Amino acid sequence: MNVKCLIFDMDGLMFDSEVIAEMAYKKAVKKFGYDISNEIYYQLLGRNKTDAYMIIKEHMGEEYPAHEIHKLAHEFKYAHIQEHGLPMKKGLMELLEFVKQKGILMAVASSSDKSIIEWYLKLGGIEKYFDYIISGEQVVHSKPNPEIFLRVCRELGVTPEEALVLEDSKSGIMAAVNGNIPVICIPDILDHEDEITKLTYKTLPDLTAVMEYL
Repeated sequence: MNVKCLIFDMDGLMFDSEVIAEMAYKKAVKKFGYDISNEIYYQLLGRNKTDAYMIIKEHMGEEYPAHEIHKLAHEFKYAHIQEHGLPMKKGLMELLEFVKQKGILMAVASSSDKSIIEWYLKLGGIEKYFDYIISGEQVVHSKPNPEIFLRVCRELGVTPEEALVLEDSKSGIMAAVNGNIPVICIPDILDHEDEITKLTYKTLPDLTAVMEYL
């Protein structure tokens, strides 16, 4: 592959944070006297806050206190990470060093808030590797719309065909596909159905395996 820019998702791709986020959100939901199924929760993965609120209210009703639950879930997640740390995904450091040595541009394109992205990168000591960072707050349309990835391409001066997206979520994969950007899937808490995986360039077990294709 002739890749000029590698675009990383963050949660579940670089950091083992989706499991923590799920635990924190479901704990917050129960504190408010609600219950949420996996089927509904997993629809939120890869979405920015605005779209997540819209999806959750469609299922849970307009009276559902989405903002307050999100805030409490963040507090639970923050406390867990402060106490236990934030594990990086297998092969992340090796891949970052490998890509840096090859002179390939690197970006983070995550639906998380900018403050969360910066916090995670600082915790991992990896902020120095990235040439550009964009969050869900900085785009109008959430994944699976390709806006966030196309913004990276414009900012870094590469065409979609010269970029490669690394994603774990269905909405992220579809965002890359919708932007005509090659995408490699490294599954996290969900394995995707065949009609999704066949749209990817490859589906790989971990980030270490990505180096073979660069």
